[in-house]
Amino acid sequence: MANEANLIIEGMKSIARARGVKFDYVIESLGEAIASGMKRKFGKDTESEVSVNKSTGEIRIFVVKKVVENVTDPTTEISLEEALQKNESYKEGDVFRIPVSISDLGRTAIEMVKQTLTQKVSEAERNRILAEYEKKISEIVKGIVKVVSRNEILVDLGPVEAVIPNYGMMRTEHYRLDSPIRAVVHRVDRAQWGPKIVLSRTDPKFLERLLFYEIPEIKDGIIQVQKIVREPGVRAKVGVQTLDPKIDPIGACVGYRGSRIQAVVKELSGERIDIIQWSKEPTIQVSRSLSPAKVKQVIPIGERHVLAVVPDDDYSKAIGKNGVNVDLASRLCEVDIEIKKVTEYEKDMQAKELAKMKIQDVDGLKPKLKKALIEKGYTNVFVVINAPVDELKFLLSLDDDAVSQLLETLKPKEQKESEYAT
Repeated sequence: MANEANLIIEGMKSIARARGVKFDYVIESLGEAIASGMKRKFGKDTESEVSVNKSTGEIRIFVVKKVVENVTDPTTEISLEEALQKNESYKEGDVFRIPVSISDLGRTAIEMVKQTLTQKVSEAERNRILAEYEKKISEIVKGIVKVVSRNEILVDLGPVEAVIPNYGMMRTEHYRLDSPIRAVVHRVDRAQWGPKIVLSRTDPKFLERLLFYEIPEIKDGIIQVQKIVREPGVRAKVGVQTLDPKIDPIGACVGYRGSRIQAVVKELSGERIDIIQWSKEPTIQVSRSLSPAKVKQVIPIGERHVLAVVPDDDYSKAIGKNGVNVDLASRLCEVDIEIKKVTEYEKDMQAKELAKMKIQDVDGLKPKLKKALIEKGYTNVFVVINAPVDELKFLLSLDDDAVSQLLETLKPKEQKESEYAT
């Protein structure tokens, strides 16, 4: 009997270790399972007491009945007369315990005990895993790729399996069976069959944690990551700042000859990473965020809309392939960024200035010609200069020389000086 009891306790301990649940919970669950088995065997109204000695493994089971003068429910009551036959100290209202052997439950009830215990331990295991991985949300975990399909990747994390859904996969990567993989815990869902752990390699948090592990200044809190935006596998922009003026946040993140950032780039399969020094000044922030392009000027043109003027040679860099660079910069700064070349911007500014110059205010034009221009709708210098020559000749009844003289008179001073210098 003692050996049997020891085997029970060792079995309970093995279950606890294998499922990662507390030994006390397994013992408690066994007691509840036996109590359920008692109801199945002796009736749903049966009251019982079950105790399991954690040291010896002894299981004691009792049917509990109330001592009454007249029995109305034999399942829950026992007469005082019958109780006194067992022990003369019983009185009405006492609790009468009838010992039951576990073998008395019968095969069906014992099977139910096993099933109930298994269910309870499995539920405890699921809850443990759920709580464990809920604490790991936004943390990086390592696993082995077990299944690769178009819609998801199944990853073995050891005690549990997880999935990387389609939106968590990087388009630039090819995943191979049985290969190691790292990803961030994106979320944990409670499902009927257990916790569903969802991983991601495209979440900005994945890049943030990689930087945390690779750059000591970020781990120590000397450098703070303000915001990350990504086009996974293509490019990312990371806004960083430090409260220590002695620290160069960009240099610290990049490392000597790019050693630190290259480790992160390698993990992300070549994704380009721009480290941007964060600024509370919106125009400065926009200028820095368009890296690697140089920005000549940033002009606010609306509540959440700015114009960035860049050298002609840097225009393609500012836009980026398929517009990725300007899109990421816009998301990082939370404004719509419009890009213009310097020459295009200067031309637009010149056009605005010419549009402000009224024909009647231009020196060097005869009054008769001014009147004719205004009557035909040419009210400012800009519309005259941009009008077709044939149109001016026809509407104003001018010859080629007269039109040439008119346009020469209306030319901006800066343009004349430039042509003269040439």
